[in-house]
Amino acid sequence: MNVKEIDWSLYAIIDKAFIGERDLETLTEEIIAGGAGIIQYRNKISSAGEFYEEALKIRQVTKRHAIPLIINDRVDIAMAVEAEGVHLGQKDLPWSVAKRISSGNLIIGASVHNLNEFHRAMEAPVDYLGVGTIYPTFSKSEGIEIAGVQIIHQLRPRTHLPIVAIGGINLDNLEPVIQAGADGVAVISALLTAEDVQARARAFIQKIKSVKVQIVKS
Repeated sequence: MNVKEIDWSLYAIIDKAFIGERDLETLTEEIIAGGAGIIQYRNKISSAGEFYEEALKIRQVTKRHAIPLIINDRVDIAMAVEAEGVHLGQKDLPWSVAKRISSGNLIIGASVHNLNEFHRAMEAPVDYLGVGTIYPTFSKSEGIEIAGVQIIHQLRPRTHLPIVAIGGINLDNLEPVIQAGADGVAVISALLTAEDVQARARAFIQKIKSVKVQIVKS
């Protein structure tokens, strides 16, 4: 899948640590019904086997709806479930290696927190940037430097790659993130803790589209 074909507006992250006993397939269906254009599965707590089985369940749903699936950290699992891509941090498997061992078939996402990391990513064959941490966040709390919206302002003029902002983003604070030039927002807790996930996803989409319309008009 070409990254230009993806609607990055709502990059929904299904994090194992946030879903409790909820059914993965049902949750994925709800997120897609709410309008998410791309989904990432993040699992820092399960065994490789459990991660694979759970990713496969999500993949069956995303494939049915033609929504790209990104696997966090694990190139092997991304390839095993035939996901569209993998998201890798600065200390994960090098982006160039991930691209090589996947024969160039995986979309490669890179986490970027500052200009130095951005330049490092630009030297590698990455396809999109996950940029943050924008605001304080529940999913990562220790040793995380808050980059703020200014990191989006810094990076937007420097690249044409899709920029997905991440970190503590919710319906009340996403407007300046989109105005700064982010193509979309990645959300975990603001989505998964909602009583009605589908309605929350839809609210995100409506707010993001509204801000983008305002930008075009201005």
